Amino acid sequence: MIDAVTEAKNKLEQLKIAFQSDFRIAPLTSFKIGGICPLLVEPHNTESLLQCIHILHSLDIPYKILGGGTNILVSDHPDNFVLIRLEGEFKQFQDSTNGTIRIGAAALTTPVFRQLSQAGYTGAEFLSTIPGRIGGAVIQNAGCYGGELFALVESVEFIKDNNLFIKKPQEILHGYRTTQFRENKDSVITSITVNLKKGDQDEIDQLLKEKREKRNLSQPKNKKSAGSVFKNPDCKDEAGNPVKSWQLIDKAGLRGREKGGAVISPEHCNFIVNTGNATAADVHYLISLVENAVYDTSHIRLEREIEFFGEIP
Repeated sequence: MIDAVTEAKNKLEQLKIAFQSDFRIAPLTSFKIGGICPLLVEPHNTESLLQCIHILHSLDIPYKILGGGTNILVSDHPDNFVLIRLEGEFKQFQDSTNGTIRIGAAALTTPVFRQLSQAGYTGAEFLSTIPGRIGGAVIQNAGCYGGELFALVESVEFIKDNNLFIKKPQEILHGYRTTQFRENKDSVITSITVNLKKGDQDEIDQLLKEKREKRNLSQPKNKKSAGSVFKNPDCKDEAGNPVKSWQLIDKAGLRGREKGGAVISPEHCNFIVNTGNATAADVHYLISLVENAVYDTSHIRLEREIEFFGEIP
């Protein structure tokens, strides 16, 4: 792949598309885990993104889209693919007077929806607590506290097969923490439009405060993690209450279990935390341990919420 990457760099340079060679991924992830990939390309608009994808396809170079890096585990040796990270116009969002807002895929979810809430829009307060970028939130239909992004989405703009599409949510397969984009991995999200209504500012501010406090109380603060490792299973306990993944992990006796520099968080055991020098292999070991132990104790197979980037032993 070395020769192909060299040729890609030459073509990118001719088109004045920004890139970085031998890029260490770890600093751009919330886990702070990940090795060096041969190339990071940073298109600033749709035209340069289409050109970039065309170059990589023509040279048969595998690529992945790096968003906010908040829900991924990157290989310690990510040398068999290159990364695309959207910049420039993809970070922008535009508010209209009728509540229809266009948001670029590289915009940060938390500050965008906090800003919209502070401007008097209601219904999206829960999204002000979700880290990462909009594109990643779309791919996994991000949500919490009973809300999900696709309930607010009016349209999604994305690139597939080097063509630009705009589709309504009912035309896109989606469900709890998943979409067709996550399952097929054949598209690049470029932007979304959402439709929000105006509400009472005092009530909105109170909701923002409640969501923020709830998140701070229930999750590890200022720790290096990728958020919830597993989706909640689609089942209920004997009392009819929804079963949570953390409950099953706790029942399996894994709260606080360590491997190398990784630990199953004592604060919230559906989180794995990098205590300083964890490798992707350390985290993968704990993920596999949880999957097997939960099945042994509860006969439930947990489904991963985080995505693996590259091969991880």
